[in-house]
Amino acid sequence: MGADLATSASEVFGEAGIAEVCPRYRVSVLAPSTPVPLFDLTKPGAAMTIGALPTLADGNEARELTQQWARAIYEDQPAGPTIRGVRYRTAYNFGHSLALWDCDDRIAVVHDSAGRQQDHALRHPGIFARFQVEMRKRHISVATVTESDCTLCQPR
Repeated sequence: MGADLATSASEVFGEAGIAEVCPRYRVSVLAPSTPVPLFDLTKPGAAMTIGALPTLADGNEARELTQQWARAIYEDQPAGPTIRGVRYRTAYNFGHSLALWDCDDRIAVVHDSAGRQQDHALRHPGIFARFQVEMRKRHISVATVTESDCTLCQPR
């Protein structure tokens, strides 16, 4: 979960440098319905409390290493057994994101003032135009693909 559309999209598509958008991709505005205990990796000294170097939070670490640490925080629970996610600085937009686990019952899609869920296809015209602008600013190409051409939609 990213702080905004640009941050979230940069985390998803930044490494590839191209955003191939399938009709099934969605964006939502989410909020906790009950408190979600997080380990805030952005706080000074936080990385050291779990045995990592501070560069994990601030440095330009390889994605493979940061993914290993995320798995270790989830599996080994060095931040404690009640933690349900990590708040971290993103690699591609220098915003903040959350990596969450085992808390589906604590997260809800936000409704607007008319009661409509804020969950939309990424290719929705009002959203897709903003998405394209944000990706261009970050030198990430945008292309649309059919569901049958989407590598993520194909069975593995």
